[in-house]
Amino acid sequence: MKIPTMLRYGVRMVVTLAQKGEVMSTTGLAKEMGVSPLYLRQLAPLLERAGIIQGFRGARGGYTLKARPGEITIFEIIQAFDEDFSLLDCIKSATACPRSPDCTTRYLWKDLSDKLKHTLQDMTLKELVDKGNKKDAGVHGWTEYII
Repeated sequence: MKIPTMLRYGVRMVVTLAQKGEVMSTTGLAKEMGVSPLYLRQLAPLLERAGIIQGFRGARGGYTLKARPGEITIFEIIQAFDEDFSLLDCIKSATACPRSPDCTTRYLWKDLSDKLKHTLQDMTLKELVDKGNKKDAGVHGWTEYII
């Protein structure tokens, strides 16, 4: 399973805003994240429409979180990019595959999709930022949370 670049950068953008706790321009965010400000300008409207961030115009304009990090789930951020993390099309819709009604393996993919969705629904932005702030946090530290 691959995570779309837009989604990865969108989550990073929101995490950066949560870590900084201030209004940041797309230029400032881009510098902090090491990405193109033009790319962030494409992501910002999606996050704004979803109610995750709020934009301000003007010389000191930029973006900030619209709610406290503890009130935003990772799943809400993901939904801003029209992702639902169904591992297969037949999970979203049983009519996507003619084998769905008789497919035993579909239960495996549905269970995995559901577990992933619930994990993302249960994790807040604050929890993610707190995990990242721990000195010993790393890729291996996530397994205990997910499982």
